[in-house]
Amino acid sequence: MMGFHVTCNVDKLLKGVRDVREKQLPYAMKEAVNANAFRARRALIKDYPRKFTMRSKGLPNLIRIDKADKKVPAARIFLDKLFMARQEYGGEKVAKPGKGVAVPRPGVTEKGGLTSKGSVKPGYYVSALLADAEKSKRRSRVRNGRKYGENRPSARKSSKYHPFEMERSDGVRFIARHIAGSRKLEWLYALYPKVVVPARWGWQKIVKFFYEKYIKSDFEAAYRKALESAK
Repeated sequence: MMGFHVTCNVDKLLKGVRDVREKQLPYAMKEAVNANAFRARRALIKDYPRKFTMRSKGLPNLIRIDKADKKVPAARIFLDKLFMARQEYGGEKVAKPGKGVAVPRPGVTEKGGLTSKGSVKPGYYVSALLADAEKSKRRSRVRNGRKYGENRPSARKSSKYHPFEMERSDGVRFIARHIAGSRKLEWLYALYPKVVVPARWGWQKIVKFFYEKYIKSDFEAAYRKALESAK
């Protein structure tokens, strides 16, 4: 008569399973946090054109992530441009001496000064307009207030007049130009000594929303993958 005697050390088997699971926890946490951070980054890039009329095409690529690791399962999402912090928190922007904080007017935002992607066209840069105004200073001089006169030619080769500066009594300057065939002005920029920038991006709210909604499912997916690949 021949038989077999089979034994099983349940405690040892369970301990082995627990050890495998515990070893995979740091990896799963790291993977979940990184997946969640990159998910939030994609949302921020997508939200950027919805929040800003005037945009820099390269700015979303500057949204960076310091990834989590097994020892520190925390990721940092940040923008490598300090001036954008004002768009998140709000605050006051003061012009440099002799300069002004340029705020675009309808002549730029509504009259063809922006590309389809929201970037300012080179011909509508403040520096370009001021340089053009300086070149044509003999015909376009700084005027006080709104009362001024100009001997405009009846016909010009260009459909657009040269820009010029106007200064208001409170010190606010404007860059404007005449509209061909009209007595109206095209207002391009207002140059303020200082402006109050409202908080408008909502970066922290977006990141918090995606963390609270997806971190659990991101962790479960990462943990399952870790257990399946565990040796």
